[in-house]
Amino acid sequence: MSHRERERLVQATRSLAHAVAVTEVSAEELARVTEILASLTQELEKQSGTRCVPLPVAETVGVPRVLLDRYNPVQVPLEVFFPQGGGAEATVVMNALHEGPTDSVHGGVSALLLDNLLGILVQSTGLLCVTGSLTVRYLARSPLRRPLRMRAEVAARSGRKVTVTGWIACDGVRTVEAEAVFVEVPHR
Repeated sequence: MSHRERERLVQATRSLAHAVAVTEVSAEELARVTEILASLTQELEKQSGTRCVPLPVAETVGVPRVLLDRYNPVQVPLEVFFPQGGGAEATVVMNALHEGPTDSVHGGVSALLLDNLLGILVQSTGLLCVTGSLTVRYLARSPLRRPLRMRAEVAARSGRKVTVTGWIACDGVRTVEAEAVFVEVPHR
């Protein structure tokens, strides 16, 4: 499967998941669509691996970026940029699939977003690390269907430990802050 076709399939799957979550069609229509989806799933399972396709890395106007995760329809798609001044940044818009309190991003999804961003920043330094701890502080609600800006920076490094901080903001107001300690693991 070409990269372009895989990306189209993943996007269609994300759109399908959203439609499933918010649909109000009849029980008969749900049964019909379920049969179609079961058939499509069987078709894809005929040639399946055991892991998701690895993350692609690209260049955009001289600014390195990582696309997380363009090939995994369950992962929240993040396009992470690494500005010249250091750190990592991303902007994301969440939908009904990510809802916790009414019209707000679920706190666990916010933690996932920050763990991903902070981890990508550490990995971009060439270190192979895992999250040792993640402390999340919720300051205000993060609204759905609005751009959420994210930022991460390396705060310190000591031996095998890397401390990284980050935040999510909407309209310039921080809604979530996080601090994580990543631990370097041996390369295989």
